[in-house]
Amino acid sequence: MKQAYLKSRCSRLILTIGICLISSLTYADNFLIVSNLHHGYHRDLADNIQTKLLLDKHVVSNVSTDEFKPEALDQYDSVITVGYKAAFLLFNKKTRTPVLSLLIPRQAFMQLESTVDKQYRHLFSVIYIDQPIIRQLQLIRNLSNSFKTVGILFGKNSHERKNKITEKIKQAGLAAKSITVFNRTELISETRFLSEESDILLAVPDSSIYNKRSIKGILLTTYRKKIPVLGYSKAYVRAGALAAVHSSPLDISRQALEILNKNRVSNYASASRSFPQYFNIEINTKVAHSLNIKIADKNTILNNMLEDRKNGQL
Repeated sequence: MKQAYLKSRCSRLILTIGICLISSLTYADNFLIVSNLHHGYHRDLADNIQTKLLLDKHVVSNVSTDEFKPEALDQYDSVITVGYKAAFLLFNKKTRTPVLSLLIPRQAFMQLESTVDKQYRHLFSVIYIDQPIIRQLQLIRNLSNSFKTVGILFGKNSHERKNKITEKIKQAGLAAKSITVFNRTELISETRFLSEESDILLAVPDSSIYNKRSIKGILLTTYRKKIPVLGYSKAYVRAGALAAVHSSPLDISRQALEILNKNRVSNYASASRSFPQYFNIEINTKVAHSLNIKIADKNTILNNMLEDRKNGQL
């Protein structure tokens, strides 16, 4: 009898602890999402996160950067920003509300973070728009063994990473050629010169180099030199890049929700600095055919890369 009684009390205790743990993970928070709702990718990402948070019984406000009201920040438990402009608005207001920034270049986030007092930096988490450089290099190596020299255009927003990126390229068994461009009037001429020295051009997120005004000129210049471009979004592949590693709105929203849950459980004890964890690849077979480049099968390449990620290499 005594043994049965103790067993019963132990079972009830375990059940009580379990309920408490579940309750700690499922209490409702008040979230604010700030994004450029006129940008399709940004809007899709914001909508995906909002839908999932609402399904989990949270309160969610989804506003555009134009509608953002900084005086209302204190009423929210956490803020999610999508894109650089939204992140800038939050950092500029010196908020003490926890923030998760999405789709922002690593270098840009580091510059914004440097404006925050160190005692509050644990409140600012991020998923960079940049794919890990090793992942991009793995795609290059899997696309074709004819790519021996990787060319990179650095600008004012990326030149500080030049040494690290070129070192990663060398570690991958490839040669690196790079040019730093500070004057946009020299961009096309420098692209032309770099194309003559490279087998493939690797695009890195830098709005001073790759933007709506310049991308067409860069792609046309490299195309005429028979040099493919590895982009960092599906949009670049549609515009004429050979291939890209990219993360969809569903990929980013999945990772964002994982970080939000982790941060909530830890009461925002530490910040998360993350590259996209979930990814896919896009290949422009028409460009490959036009440039007479024989490339491996997309599914084979992706499976190889996913296997590398499983082994901790990506």
